[in-house]
Amino acid sequence: MTSRKRAESAEATQEFLQSAIDALSAHIAILDETGMIIAVNQTWRRFGEPRGCVGPGHHIGAKYLEICESADAELQPEGVTVAQGIRSIIAGRSAEFRTVYCCGQPDEKRWFQLRVTRFFDNDDIRLVMVHENITEIKHAEEELRGITQHLLRLQDEERRRIARDLHDVTAQNIFAMTMNLARLRRLLPDLSGRAEELLAETTALGEESLQEIRTVSYVLHPPTVRGEGLVPALRAYIQGFVRRTDIDVSLNAEPQKIELPVETQTVLFRIVQESLANIIRHSGSKTAKIQLSRCAEEVLLRVEDEGIGISSEILDEPSGEIRSLGVGIPGMRIRLRQLGGKLRISSDGRGTTVIATVPTNGGEV
Repeated sequence: MTSRKRAESAEATQEFLQSAIDALSAHIAILDETGMIIAVNQTWRRFGEPRGCVGPGHHIGAKYLEICESADAELQPEGVTVAQGIRSIIAGRSAEFRTVYCCGQPDEKRWFQLRVTRFFDNDDIRLVMVHENITEIKHAEEELRGITQHLLRLQDEERRRIARDLHDVTAQNIFAMTMNLARLRRLLPDLSGRAEELLAETTALGEESLQEIRTVSYVLHPPTVRGEGLVPALRAYIQGFVRRTDIDVSLNAEPQKIELPVETQTVLFRIVQESLANIIRHSGSKTAKIQLSRCAEEVLLRVEDEGIGISSEILDEPSGEIRSLGVGIPGMRIRLRQLGGKLRISSDGRGTTVIATVPTNGGEV
């Protein structure tokens, strides 16, 4: 009687756990320490081999680890393969593995996230394989990326329009004003005392305002990289920056001419521009070092200063994320992500370092 009751209780527990995982929409399988499937839910069974997304061998008893080793080339996950992730968990080197992969027909691609975790059944290791359909999330990310690209294009167009208006209208009006003041000085040669001081002061203010407007126009719409390329455009910009700010900026570019898509060059130029602007506004550094280098698959941009750094209230050091509400650095991060690149910021009391990496092909993520 006791043995029968224990058997019935174990069977009821197993039925309860099976019902629990059957109620989940994700595709779930449980493996033993050898990588063999010992349990699956209904969603896993229904998905199965006809769809071809999770891979063959969905039945209980299938050696899923061996199947993953042969299927990794088809799934093409980034970094560690699925089989390597499973073996790492079995060996106790890690407690979780996660990857995203695409599968399906060319006219109906689907995206899945695979998560692998473990638990212990008495002293035996058990692995939980969870394949979640994230196709809707991927589509939403694509739509968001399209909206972001549109907004950034509108921002660039608006900046060009403002720069053009400042240069062609406001700057010309102030220039005409300074010319009129010079003519007034010639018409009234006998001015002295307070009148002479006011005229000289007004002329100086006009020339200073003209220089500031030209600087703002230059910053809003800097030299294009479409001409001689990124490195010459950076050198021209840095020369003007040094002349206007007295901040010593050095540029080390290897090689001197870097062939990249125009959009990628423009994003890297904007990052340099934003970094130097932040040195003026926040850092207080009198020097800045810019390094631009290219390897076989990516371009690395590094901007360093020796200022007061960024406080922990603004910069999350572990992730390199900026918590402030400004749009400069977050905007550059978004532009880099669209090109498959990354932005990293580190800072301490001896300065700030901005590091941007982007694939040489400038392709999207």
